[in-house]
Amino acid sequence: MRPLSSFRSVLRVLAWLCVALIALLSLIPPQMEVRTGLPGGIEHAIAYAGTAALLRLGYPLWPLWVIAGALFAYSGLLEALQTFVAGRHPGIDGALASGTGAVLGAALASLTPLSKGGTGPGT
Repeated sequence: MRPLSSFRSVLRVLAWLCVALIALLSLIPPQMEVRTGLPGGIEHAIAYAGTAALLRLGYPLWPLWVIAGALFAYSGLLEALQTFVAGRHPGIDGALASGTGAVLGAALASLTPLSKGGTGPGT
């Protein structure tokens, strides 16, 4: 396995761990949350920007709009699922902040040379 291919594999694992972590943090009861002190929208944007960047770098052949769109839909689903968690309150503002972060993260990652695809099968 070539070094870049190994690095992409690490990025992919990290990206999917972030996707899972976002779900966990979105659906735990509020008393279990650990907050950063930043406004919730900023926290959402940062989490989704980092995840989108990892996905963009790990899967450089995936179009930016697919990554951002999928994460935006995912954020909407998680917001809706918060309806079923005591003490959680879903909101369109959280989904919009998350979607904005996803677009920014994927776009910024697209500016790096690493996002320029192709190291062989499965890129």
